[in-house]
Amino acid sequence: MKNVKFKKQAEKHQVEYKEKYISKEYKKFADKTVQYWLTDEDGKKGKNYYNGFDVFKIVRERYPNFDAMRDSNMLRSEHIPFNLFVPFKQNLEFCKQVFNEIMGNVIVFINEIKIEYAPEITEENKYLNDRTSFDAYIEYTHTDNSKGIITVEVKYTEKEYKLEKGSKQEKDINDETGKYYYVTEKCGIYKPNVIDKLKTDLFRQIWRNHLLAESILIEDKDKFKHAHSLIFYPKCNEHFADAGKQYAEMLVDNKDSKFGVVTFENFIEKCRKHCPNNEFKNWIDYLQERYIV
Repeated sequence: MKNVKFKKQAEKHQVEYKEKYISKEYKKFADKTVQYWLTDEDGKKGKNYYNGFDVFKIVRERYPNFDAMRDSNMLRSEHIPFNLFVPFKQNLEFCKQVFNEIMGNVIVFINEIKIEYAPEITEENKYLNDRTSFDAYIEYTHTDNSKGIITVEVKYTEKEYKLEKGSKQEKDINDETGKYYYVTEKCGIYKPNVIDKLKTDLFRQIWRNHLLAESILIEDKDKFKHAHSLIFYPKCNEHFADAGKQYAEMLVDNKDSKFGVVTFENFIEKCRKHCPNNEFKNWIDYLQERYIV
């Protein structure tokens, strides 16, 4: 099965990293011990995050309360967007250079970076009318002088997740008069008759995040002209490598980089290429040692 070998490798890697740099102590549950979990004490101190660029400060601004899954589980991806993207807030030019390599030199300025962002639903703008959010959200100025958004979903060892029977999400994605069908049709980026495939476990999360980006383009058409949806994952995560390739094949075309996949390795390489100083080099070295198996 895809990802089983990688997950075991990543688990071993995170345990070794924790014991080398953080602590040999780990969280003890009532029925088991999990070595890749930080203790609650270390999680509350922000040990799951990069120690610099105000990363943990921004975590607590976004999430004031401790959450063990996010703050102590070293193997899950919930904490990773903060480590990958918060440092760019300190140097938007550096961010621009890195993302121009990904996007094809269409960015003039990076205007704003938000982590764990969901657009506010109002009576005027309902987007997908659910709780879908972006791991990272970047507003930028395009070379055509219009505004655009880059949205990012980050994965580490995860694969797809099963749809919960009777859930709001199940009802939403099967409602042919609802937002999912409307945006899929309205945005015009999908080939005909692919929606049943998009709804499957393999593609559903990629589709939902992409639709949220496209819904912003539809609802806020006076503000934004471009929207891009990216998935970041380690190259050994074969699940998202395959799913991303198959998903792209369902798009009419991708000339405006509507969708893309970026491996952690490729991202780190681009960061090294444009690294502005030793402070950022230390951060890049951290990403390499922390996440690359």
